[in-house]
Amino acid sequence: MKKLAVVGSFVMDLITRVNEFPLEGQTLISDNFRCLPGGKGANQAMAAARLGANVMMFGKLGTDSYGDTFISVFKEAKVDISHVRQVEELPTAMGLIQINQHAENKIIVVPGANFGYTLEDLERDFEKICEADIVITQMELKPEVTFELIDRCYAKQIPVVLNPAPAADIPKKILSKVTYLTPNETELEILSGVPVYDEASAEKAIKALLEIGVGTVIATLGKKGAVIGNLSGFEYVKGYSVNAVDTVAAGDSFNGALVTRLIEGDTLSGAVAYANAVGALTVTKHGAIPSLPFSNEVEVFKKANS
Repeated sequence: MKKLAVVGSFVMDLITRVNEFPLEGQTLISDNFRCLPGGKGANQAMAAARLGANVMMFGKLGTDSYGDTFISVFKEAKVDISHVRQVEELPTAMGLIQINQHAENKIIVVPGANFGYTLEDLERDFEKICEADIVITQMELKPEVTFELIDRCYAKQIPVVLNPAPAADIPKKILSKVTYLTPNETELEILSGVPVYDEASAEKAIKALLEIGVGTVIATLGKKGAVIGNLSGFEYVKGYSVNAVDTVAAGDSFNGALVTRLIEGDTLSGAVAYANAVGALTVTKHGAIPSLPFSNEVEVFKKANS
């Protein structure tokens, strides 16, 4: 069975819900609080595992109760975490999340053990990472680690999916080695330097990234779906209109679904269509990992919305 390697973050999400976000200096009272495992790397690994992929996860956790929770959740999902290390000197990363009545969110991430995953750890893990058919990573580890991973995979001709989130500047020499780049509209604008406000501007931004050397850009457009851009041109893949209650992990579930279908040999447009369905289904539930659907749920959703 083909393998997926996820090199990335674990973040314990500390979530509170409010009617409106607090203004500067304002204190609000909320009677809704939950503590749920998340983080872009963990979310993508769990999304892929629930959809049937054979997943290896690489990263770091603290030796605290949050780290223990992740170990338990991933073992139950049969994700290979044999190369995930727990360290005493750093806490498991935390995300402080506010969600308002419109299902919008504001997030502050405390990196903790994620930033403890170093170039030395990557060196130690890379032989195992090379067993993967596709590698996916994000921007929640230290940038130099992510960039080195992309460099090494490129040299070994291992396809890399880079989800450039949280939004950050990425050197052109790194972008040129990315097989699939999966930005949202904000990230697309930051990476390309082109303001994105409609389809024409999105295509212009994608062209700028292709000219740098990115293999394929898959830009997510929310409920409008996604647009694929590569040397063959552009293709729009329609999305789904759903009653969103929580947009946390929507992009992560999209990415997890995308790589799962690519590993299974689906066409690129077919993989994106499937990922759109998974992303839409995810926002109908609360939380990050708890909202990630299983493959049977996705099939039911697709049939109901066909």
